[in-house]
Amino acid sequence: MSALGDAHTIPIATTKRGMMSRLSTGHVIMVLAGLLAALLNFTLLQQRDEVFQVVVTNRPLLPGQTVVLDDFTHGEIRASQELLDTFVMVDAVASLEGQVAVRPIAVGNVVSAADFSPAAAPLEQRAMSVPVDAAKAVNGSLTTNDIVDIILVDDGRASYVALAIEVLAVPAPQEGFASAAKYAVTISVDDETALRVASAIGIGELHLVRSTGSQMADVEFFDPTLPETGDASTEVKTSSAGEG
Repeated sequence: MSALGDAHTIPIATTKRGMMSRLSTGHVIMVLAGLLAALLNFTLLQQRDEVFQVVVTNRPLLPGQTVVLDDFTHGEIRASQELLDTFVMVDAVASLEGQVAVRPIAVGNVVSAADFSPAAAPLEQRAMSVPVDAAKAVNGSLTTNDIVDIILVDDGRASYVALAIEVLAVPAPQEGFASAAKYAVTISVDDETALRVASAIGIGELHLVRSTGSQMADVEFFDPTLPETGDASTEVKTSSAGEG
């Protein structure tokens, strides 16, 4: 036999490649990206299911109305954090008691802090709402804490009804706001001034004149609560902030 025929066959050892050795870097990146996407989707779904407790109206509220806790209940909403920051959360509902609504709020509406204004702060003062044409109230540009004088126009005669009255709240500006539209200005008054203003509302047209920063007018004013004797003028009595 030849030398080649007598030679022993030498087996060649082979090894199996593991799973990780067969994965390229690209495969690893794809797997990690998939896991990250799944985690992100799970997080978003969890946030979508999260609800928040907010304050909603239990009954309709009108401008100038002083609210109490019974006017509110709670509701659940899903909203972004930016939107939630504008709402009153359930744990802050107590802060609304005694405040004054500055705009109409329908029953079941979610409320925000901007819907209310503090009531008359000075001792012995009252908060009352005065319906007036915007065109006769500085074209609707009055703001909270303004000081105004109230003028009554009746049968061509103009008379002061009250001087140096503090504005507590005004309606929010509305797009396309008509100059002749009625809106309610909430003011701070004492008991006697409240009667004069309420009587004047039923007699003729009211004008609110901004007098913020101005010296008080030295005039007589018309008191519609007095009996008709031919002259219902009387000396000036103011109802400015801080006076009882």
